[in-house]
Amino acid sequence: MRAIYAFIAVQLRIGAALSNAAEARFKAWARPRTDAVHTVTHVPDSDEARLRRYATAAFADDLVTTNAANLACRAARLLCNGEKSSGARIVKTGDVLTLARPPERRTLLPDDEEKRDAWISKRERLLAALRDETRHAPPLQVLYEDDAMAVVLKPAGVHAMSWRNTLKRRQLCLDDVLPLTRSAHVALGRAFEQNEVDKEYGALVVGAVASGTVDAPIDGLASTTVVTARGQTPCAVDGVLTDVALKPVTGRRHQLRRHCGERSARLSSATSLIWGPAQGIGLFLYCRRLALAHPLAPGRLVSCEIDEPRRFGRHRVKAQKGWDWARDHGEL
Repeated sequence: MRAIYAFIAVQLRIGAALSNAAEARFKAWARPRTDAVHTVTHVPDSDEARLRRYATAAFADDLVTTNAANLACRAARLLCNGEKSSGARIVKTGDVLTLARPPERRTLLPDDEEKRDAWISKRERLLAALRDETRHAPPLQVLYEDDAMAVVLKPAGVHAMSWRNTLKRRQLCLDDVLPLTRSAHVALGRAFEQNEVDKEYGALVVGAVASGTVDAPIDGLASTTVVTARGQTPCAVDGVLTDVALKPVTGRRHQLRRHCGERSARLSSATSLIWGPAQGIGLFLYCRRLALAHPLAPGRLVSCEIDEPRRFGRHRVKAQKGWDWARDHGEL
């Protein structure tokens, strides 16, 4: 929690105790950078000519993915010939693209004192909620941190990054209280986009699962997950539960939960991830291990690993007891 405490302390000092000179330096630090301008001199073939794809090559240091380019178009940060355009627009030779670059830090403190106090109070409430063990089990844990990035174990239901729906609801996310630098954000986004991040997940699924590989397209895109069975628990309700390690080779939306539901010769005829909505315990899926190159320190490897959440063990014990009772009473 050191990074979060330090961050909010800095904001409080900025909001209440910094001198005018120090506050001016902060505003200069957070001032937007100069817009980037690119003139189209050669139009590629097919889908690469669409603005969302062309822009990721033209502004490779700022727009890592086509999704980032689409968001920039919607926010009117990415303009074509000075006009707001759709990411699906076909660029032509001579078009002038302009990208409004955001500040290096995403943290922009309001100038108005009343708004600034409300800005700080809202983030303090989020921090208090993240630390509250009665609301989140476990509460937020910082696994790694430095000046550029942090790896955290976040509570379920808390978004890591702001997106359209959270912005619409004015819902704070982790990047509001533990922000990345822009350069680190771009480098990390590129690493995930190019599958340079080594991830392993743990899950508890319904059904008997054998180790193997699931190759099943998702939304028309090739998708692969390596599955390793680690043990089984009998269950009177579901027959058997299987602990699995999941290693996504590709990174599609909801890939793991969708692949766990695939009918596959390498898996059981019908498997699915376990949900516990009635108990409010969520999905039985977690990231066990994460390893990646540091975005701003070449040669440095950042590796983090966590223990299995306690609710996994509790669910297995409950399933085993239920199966034992049903067997002893002749109900199997």
